[in-house]
Amino acid sequence: MGTPGKFRTAAAAPGTRKAAGDAAEDRALAHLLDAGLRLVARNYRTPGRGGGEIDLVMRDGATLVFVEVRRRSRADFGGAAASVG
Repeated sequence: MGTPGKFRTAAAAPGTRKAAGDAAEDRALAHLLDAGLRLVARNYRTPGRGGGEIDLVMRDGATLVFVEVRRRSRADFGGAAASVG
């Protein structure tokens, strides 16, 4: 299920939306690790045509936790939950 770890093979250009999203994902991962969860996989790509990506797959004891990290630069259009359809 992907390789655990907090480092990426290719870094996004500084100042880009991708870099800001990656930084938000780094903060979410640090928070979850501090809370005692264990990283199973990062940026796991689901197989098949039309597959997606799971930002973080964590383990909390016997429970597998799938995490979607959402970042908003402004609150004009609602919080992160408003960005999920």
